[in-house]
Amino acid sequence: MSARKILLVVARYPEEKQKIFDEYLSPRNKEYALKHGYEYIEIDNSIEIKEKILQRRENPSWLNFLLYDDWIDTGEITDGDILLTLDADMFMVNMDYDFATKKSFTYAIDSGNTHCMGWHSIKINDWSKQLVKNIVSDERYKRFRHIMNHHGHSLWDVWSEQASWYSLAGIPAHSDTPFLTIPHFGWLSDTSQDPIYSHDELYENIEIKDTIYNVTEWFGESDCCYNINKLYNPEEVILRHFVSGQLWNNPALINNWKK
Repeated sequence: MSARKILLVVARYPEEKQKIFDEYLSPRNKEYALKHGYEYIEIDNSIEIKEKILQRRENPSWLNFLLYDDWIDTGEITDGDILLTLDADMFMVNMDYDFATKKSFTYAIDSGNTHCMGWHSIKINDWSKQLVKNIVSDERYKRFRHIMNHHGHSLWDVWSEQASWYSLAGIPAHSDTPFLTIPHFGWLSDTSQDPIYSHDELYENIEIKDTIYNVTEWFGESDCCYNINKLYNPEEVILRHFVSGQLWNNPALINNWKK
């Protein structure tokens, strides 16, 4: 049996935003999946998912990795399968690029200079299966969720699975210097939350993409408060991410990015 390629999107919005997602973003995701040979799985706010997955966390933004954990345990996904997950507020500007990881785990450093989990790709193997277990670890969640960030909030409550990855890889909560330019992308520069990976292991298994793959700030469309990895040419953008309450529910913004 050949390996599966799955494109997963969880879309759980109030009515107005859900309508925009259904009319503009969902068709784009389906077009992308067809072009690159993915099965497309779209999940809404179903009772089944809430009962089966969310009982482990209060915040539904944990759903992706809790779902992977469940799929691994039940054999729904197996070695060699590829998962590509997109946040529902992402618009695929350039459809030509397959985001499938070339290692075990891939994500991008976004415009706001985070190791952003808004999209990520995982190849199922022994290393990535343990990565999923580590990210959803109940023990680490209970041990570290009360640590505050520089704004006085629990990063684990705000960023969920991304905060867990930061702790595992020793990434500082914020850097005004682009992570793409500092040694080791910032890996293991903050050891306060007991990181478990070495530099060698991270380089062997992690592929980091440039900001053009996750553009979270754009002049005239966001407040650009954290526009650390600035881009100026819209022709370079591969994926536009309308994160942090940006008004992506204006169809004109989405149409402006369509190629």
